[in-house]
Amino acid sequence: MVKQGVLLSNERLKLYKKPSTWILMGVIVSLTLLGLILSRFFVSLQDRYSPKWQDQYNSSIEEYKTMLNENPDDINLAQSVESIKHLLENKIPPQDWRTDVVIEYYSFKAAQLIGEKTGKYTDPRTNFDYENEFFGNTNLTKEQIADRLAKLQGLLDSKDWHEYVRLKIDDLKSGWTKSRSDQEKQVNIEMYELYLSNKIEPVADLGNNPYYWGGFSDSSIFWKSEQIESIRQNKLNLLRGEDLMGNILTNSRVKTIEKDIEVSLKRLSTNIAPITYDSFMGQFENTATSISLLSVLLIVYAANIFASEYTSGTVKLLLITPHKRKRIFWAKTILMVELSVIALAANFILAFLISGSFTAFRGIDSMQVMHLFGNVVQLPYLLYILLKYLVMMLPVLTYGALAMMMSVITRKSAISIAVTMVLMFGSDIIISIITMFSGSFVIPGIKFLLFANTSLEVYLPSALVSMTGLTGQTVDPTMTLGFSVAVLLVYMVCFLWIARDSFCRRDVK
Repeated sequence: MVKQGVLLSNERLKLYKKPSTWILMGVIVSLTLLGLILSRFFVSLQDRYSPKWQDQYNSSIEEYKTMLNENPDDINLAQSVESIKHLLENKIPPQDWRTDVVIEYYSFKAAQLIGEKTGKYTDPRTNFDYENEFFGNTNLTKEQIADRLAKLQGLLDSKDWHEYVRLKIDDLKSGWTKSRSDQEKQVNIEMYELYLSNKIEPVADLGNNPYYWGGFSDSSIFWKSEQIESIRQNKLNLLRGEDLMGNILTNSRVKTIEKDIEVSLKRLSTNIAPITYDSFMGQFENTATSISLLSVLLIVYAANIFASEYTSGTVKLLLITPHKRKRIFWAKTILMVELSVIALAANFILAFLISGSFTAFRGIDSMQVMHLFGNVVQLPYLLYILLKYLVMMLPVLTYGALAMMMSVITRKSAISIAVTMVLMFGSDIIISIITMFSGSFVIPGIKFLLFANTSLEVYLPSALVSMTGLTGQTVDPTMTLGFSVAVLLVYMVCFLWIARDSFCRRDVK
């Protein structure tokens, strides 16, 4: 151990006295932090220049008034103007459930006025008759429209969201709201009952609002309703076997959706809100995706650590010392890991401080809920980010081991760097293409390739994924986080064993 420590100290001296080591590390870490700063800058710009909902409503009402001046007999336009006026006068924001009621009320009011004028009463909603495969507006009676208007007016007068949810349930049971199947009807009823049992006030459907084109001003307030709607849509997707875009669900996607449902139910039962992308933890967590940049640092170092000794001839000086070759090899390997830990720690600490400086460290005590190894668990979000950093570091170390192996075998740093870089970036592109078609077919044995297991972020939830809804896929639906970690460890051990065996056996000329 003493000899190993002396050897390691000598290797540290050779590495850390080089300015290039710190310059390259500084550049890599700076790029990560620059991405964080730019991300925060764009979020601030979006918040600053996003128009208020009142301004959007006023803009919409002017547009409708202009169209109404050109078509003064258009009843639908006139009622749209009245609808916006009602929302503004009663200060009903877009996320308020009453927004849906107001929009529906004035659409039926227009249908009533048109019916009185033409004698034909039509449902203003565009429905799809799943039994007869008819898409369009259906006819109603004068009494049906009057009854609907009375119910909606009652909701606006009472302002009771419980009555609104009960009306939605009655609409489903009576067939007023169409469903593709009895199973889908039951899912929708269960979700509305979830609002009542958990005392969660629903939010409006922004997709149903033609006067507003933004998002929720503060999604952290309405997260419970969003979780229920997420559960609803996920369950409907599972029943239909396809997503909202009509894409057939792969086995991998089905498993992901089932896990998402379990996580959402756990959040509701434990009252743990998801992290927003622009929060302290959301911004801090996003820096974990930039850890792959450390691969460049490690590949350059690992490719030079042995090749430079052969090129300069100093390897002979190493071999004439009393140290065995295997001790020399492991000293350099330990130093490679040590350099990675230093870079990772610097990245983690600086990202923590910069993210916290933007948000005054609000939400530092937040919790994460995730599906891990077959169970839904909850843990401090800061601990989750630390674990995510460590997990994301595994592919970096594996590529470093690959570069070290190439360095020992070829004894050329340029070749080692080039080959490893090409394999890393080129294979990522190929795997991305294969993943796109993984729902149609799975190439036998592809999940055992190194490059099919390096994108560990697809297994880990994040605020960015929650915001965009874009989830990654694996090349094989049977792959799990544990499987990918095991594959990477096996490859790393193999690379290091080959490198050590080659270094210890080959002659030096």
